[in-house]
Amino acid sequence: MVWLEVFNFIHFIGLAFGLGGATIATIISSKADKDSEVRKAMNRIMPSISKLIGLGIFLLIISGIFISFLVKWPLNKNLTILKHVLVVWIIVIGIIIGKRIRKRKDIRGLSKINLILWYAVTLMSAFV
Repeated sequence: MVWLEVFNFIHFIGLAFGLGGATIATIISSKADKDSEVRKAMNRIMPSISKLIGLGIFLLIISGIFISFLVKWPLNKNLTILKHVLVVWIIVIGIIIGKRIRKRKDIRGLSKINLILWYAVTLMSAFV
């Protein structure tokens, strides 16, 4: 039972890193469209924020796998599958944003969609 608590804690840390990083990235991205100084700073800051989000996703995936094996009570499989699909979409959109960050195409819209997906996964984590 101790391992379940450890991996549950790691899961919440991963969620905090991912959600916090996505929130910061969206805010900076929206401010960069209006201010050229913020745009210059964004190019220096975004790689670190991307690493933070990537670490969050990694922690979520690893801890989620272990949690699913350690849980003794039945899980809501439909909600769990939906949560996994949303995480895959977060990863796909994150890769697209990463490739287009230099071109600045559609980043703001994709960033907002990604943020909404992060908040949806966070809400679902409270129920799964």
